[in-house]
Amino acid sequence: MTNIFLAVTFLAALCAPAHAQEKMRVKSEESLFLDLQKTGLGSLTEFQEKKKFLETVKLEKQKVMARMLDNVYESAFEYYRQGNYEDARDLAAKILAMDPNYQDAQMLLEASNQLRGGGRAGMSEKLMIEDRFKAALSYYNEGRIVEAHRKMEEVVKLSPNNIKGKYWLSKMKDDLKDYYSQKGAEEYNRQDMKAALDNYYNALLIRPRDAATLECITRIEDELRAQRANDKLKEALEFYAQGRLRDAYEGLQRALEIRPGDSKANKLLAEVRAEIESGYLASGKKLYGARRYTEAIGEWDKAKPYTANMSYLNKLISRAREQMKTEADEKKRRGEEAARRARAEEEARAREEAARRKAEEEAARKGVSLEEAVKKPKGISEENRLAAQQHYLEGLKYFQNSNYEKARDEWTIARQLDPSSADTAAGLKRIEQILSGGQ
Repeated sequence: MTNIFLAVTFLAALCAPAHAQEKMRVKSEESLFLDLQKTGLGSLTEFQEKKKFLETVKLEKQKVMARMLDNVYESAFEYYRQGNYEDARDLAAKILAMDPNYQDAQMLLEASNQLRGGGRAGMSEKLMIEDRFKAALSYYNEGRIVEAHRKMEEVVKLSPNNIKGKYWLSKMKDDLKDYYSQKGAEEYNRQDMKAALDNYYNALLIRPRDAATLECITRIEDELRAQRANDKLKEALEFYAQGRLRDAYEGLQRALEIRPGDSKANKLLAEVRAEIESGYLASGKKLYGARRYTEAIGEWDKAKPYTANMSYLNKLISRAREQMKTEADEKKRRGEEAARRARAEEEARAREEAARRKAEEEAARKGVSLEEAVKKPKGISEENRLAAQQHYLEGLKYFQNSNYEKARDEWTIARQLDPSSADTAAGLKRIEQILSGGQ
């Protein structure tokens, strides 16, 4: 938000009236900045929206800012070229307020400060360029090649038609490339790989197609990758020794991301993967044996990222789910059977209660005690035997039609009428077997 505020302030400053002494038309200052609202820099006001697009907006802001400042610098340099050092200085200062690392703006600011207010501006500029040229040669003769190159680069940027400056700048580039290459070699010998790379890349920026520089960079990058991969491999081995298999697995993966062809890391990764999978398999089988099927499936699911035999894991999971369904169905059947038995017992109690009340009524009618009324006569009367036979036949019909509840009711009555009937006892026993799941 600070950069946006500065950009808006900068825009307002640039939209002020142009300098009265301008001799040539300079590119319109309003066109130097892109519309911030159109680029999206001023529209992200909601917290969630900022959070969602933060990284994208940050990159886009940097790109827009860089383009915008480059355009402003072109205008500032046009002012400088026309001799309008005051406006050139103001624009350069505003560029540096937004980006203090903009080196060309710093150069233009210093040059404008030196030249503004001079009575003979053209001569003053010539003298200033000559002073910088001499300073660059002085640095060069002293062996201060970096400072010499930077100073000569300023000469060429401030005076693009300076033939001497271009010649010496080209010569210094070769020397500067050699300087960075030498520094890179020195840092490499000290085993400071990062500093060596920085110097070699600086050399590559000067001569992008230099084969020797590219070869050095490639070699050092390979060594750095090998070093990083070995560090990750060492860390993974330590985790492995501690029994931290998943940490070891992740460390080995990171090592292989750096060096995919490392045979040692690949071999160890396969071993660690197999151990992790084996652990999850054993844990799942133990839970399966304890009939904790959901937990077992969870363990086998965890093994999937490490397995080389997915079909085997899916088979185990499928079997566990089938067993869960089988046991759930059996539990449901047993519940239904228990409910059926409870109803039968209730019905039997109801029949007994009805028989008891009937016996009481019969005792009252005969004027005898209840014990005498329900006292069983010796032997079975012919009437009870015939009635029992009739109830047995009715029950047999129900049994043949698979109506086991009705069959049991009829045979229960038949047994009460004739307890000695073997057929009735066998029928009741068979029904109990059927209803309890037997054959």
